[in-house]
Amino acid sequence: MDATQLVLPAIIMLTALALVMSGIAIVFQIRRDRLPDATRYENVRELRAQAEALLADRRQELSVVEQKIQQRDRLVAEVASLEQRLTAINAELATLDDARREIEQVKAEAAAAAGELATVSKELKDRRAELEAVEDQLSPERREQLRREIEQLGREREEIVSQLLPLRAERDAALQRIEEAKTLDAFIAARKQQLETLAKQVDELEGRKMPLEAHLERVRSERDAIASELARLRAQRHDLQETLDEMQKTAALAAARSIQLEELKKQIEEFEQRKGSLEGRSKEFEALGTKLEALKDDVARLDSRKARLEQETGGAATDDDPARLLEDLTKVPAALEFPSIRRQSPRDEVEALHDVERYLQSYNLKYSRRTINAFHTAIKINDFSQLTVLAGVSGTGKSLLPRRYAEAMGIHFLQIAVEPRWDSPQDLLGFYNYIEKNYRATDLARLLVHMNPYEAPATPESDLSDHIALVLLDEMNLARVEYYFSEFLSRLEARPRYEEASDKRKRADAMIPIDIRGLRQRISLFPSHSVLFVGTMNDDESTQSLSDKVLDRSNILQFAAPVSFGDQGAVRGTDRPAEAQSFKSWRGWIRPSSTLNGSVRSAVDGAIERLARIMEEFGRPFGHRLRDAIIAYVASYPDNRGYDYRAALVDQIEYRILPKLRGLEIDSHRPSFDALEALLREELQDAVMADRIAELRTRQAGGTGLFVWRGLTR
Repeated sequence: MDATQLVLPAIIMLTALALVMSGIAIVFQIRRDRLPDATRYENVRELRAQAEALLADRRQELSVVEQKIQQRDRLVAEVASLEQRLTAINAELATLDDARREIEQVKAEAAAAAGELATVSKELKDRRAELEAVEDQLSPERREQLRREIEQLGREREEIVSQLLPLRAERDAALQRIEEAKTLDAFIAARKQQLETLAKQVDELEGRKMPLEAHLERVRSERDAIASELARLRAQRHDLQETLDEMQKTAALAAARSIQLEELKKQIEEFEQRKGSLEGRSKEFEALGTKLEALKDDVARLDSRKARLEQETGGAATDDDPARLLEDLTKVPAALEFPSIRRQSPRDEVEALHDVERYLQSYNLKYSRRTINAFHTAIKINDFSQLTVLAGVSGTGKSLLPRRYAEAMGIHFLQIAVEPRWDSPQDLLGFYNYIEKNYRATDLARLLVHMNPYEAPATPESDLSDHIALVLLDEMNLARVEYYFSEFLSRLEARPRYEEASDKRKRADAMIPIDIRGLRQRISLFPSHSVLFVGTMNDDESTQSLSDKVLDRSNILQFAAPVSFGDQGAVRGTDRPAEAQSFKSWRGWIRPSSTLNGSVRSAVDGAIERLARIMEEFGRPFGHRLRDAIIAYVASYPDNRGYDYRAALVDQIEYRILPKLRGLEIDSHRPSFDALEALLREELQDAVMADRIAELRTRQAGGTGLFVWRGLTR
């Protein structure tokens, strides 16, 4: 369509728009003439605001009056109560008059008894003096008579003394009652004075009540008048709003017509532009066709070059000798050769931990029962916490604990010495040797092949699907953990739950691909739940710190430096158990989080919520992953000496929370540290841990000023 053909419709549209605008102006003028009353209420919003302000003032005054009325009623009730109490006190005071008379009588009797006692005592003294003066001159008969008289006087004195004791008690009681009576008199006097004050206040309030009630009635009438006026104004505002809406609709219609006209103009301009661009694009298509033919030639040339390079490097997917390519990967590592016989008789968790304790003691290894329980629980919940790290200074037994634990429990043990040059996952699993044209596997890769319970084993006799293996990454922070273990840790986390791991599709994200040239079928390793991962790290200047990703997925057991060095004695040792621990039996020791219920679950959830708030204040918050791992640890904590969820929670604070506080300034986070200590000391009742944190804070505040958790020896 040419531009000249669009001119006539455009002119027609402009004419129609002008007519519509004229009609709108006429309608607006007519409506304006029909609204003489509305013009008188142009300030209706201002009037409404003034009315509402006045109404608010009246409501506030009414509230003050009602408060005063309530205060008066309260004072009247208090006065009535005080009058009743005054009546009771007067009645009690009347009964005290008899007690006073009794007290006076007792006083008189006590005074008489005291006088009599003094007389008898004086007479006894005189008789004794007389006896001493004439004792040598008197005959034996006279002496005997005087002795009998003295004894008689002594008995009389004892009788008087025995009568005097209850009289003294009665006197003390009477004095006490007199003091109480004086106190009651003072109390009655104070209440009388208070009653008089309250009576004056009541009279004053009664005098102020009448004008306030009159003022209240006046305010209420004014409020009703304002409400009626407000209702009338609202009705007028509604009429005005309807008129305004009609006007806005008309204006919107005109604006829409104007927009349509502008769009038509733009469409005309676009048509003109597209007309020129189409001519240019037809030329581009011709050039692209020529380029496509050239690219096809390049692809054919690259395909031939690829085939030639695959033949030269042995990477061609020929599948000529897959056994030779997989020979090194399918070897049985030495770590899986012993123990080879699976334990047939089941044993419970308490019995197994007891065997571990005895085995450690035979090697003169002194670990507390709580440390053994913590290590056992940390590796047991590898569904939620994929790595357990033992940290501390060199020589504190970090590497011996997992080794001896595995031996005592009947678990295969593989120790891998991490080297500083490690910088990729190939250092853990192996690599393809282009010179020898085969895969050079590590013991860890071989172990994963044979411990996989879902794919057929490399050799039928190496079925270890019901065995357990423990892999120790010794001195794992000599190299950057993120370089060689980060991808592996992500695969561990991507594992489905043990109950769902039999589904091949759910295992797909956790599979670790292996690059073996010459195989048509892709080879991948699956880190089974029966493979447990433990690492050790030294705290010195030659090591690297762990990243938040590793900390968030690990339990960090910090071994404190020893403060005393006793005589370790000769290491005796004992025979290593020859039976392997059944993995199915091991899984039976894991208790789901649903076993925590009732008050225990409420207490655990409350402590975790309080801990989350504290970590938020520290600037180191945690999410659902860490919370689920803490609950799983508490639920599966062994009860070999009475289950205590508080001990398990304290362990998780030590192993999961305190490592995340490394490097925080102590002075600027003092309130948060105080809150953490209060949680440990008051709610979880672990004063030892709270005191240890306080000790480290004090010591490190005077040094670098940065917090570093150094472990705790229990």
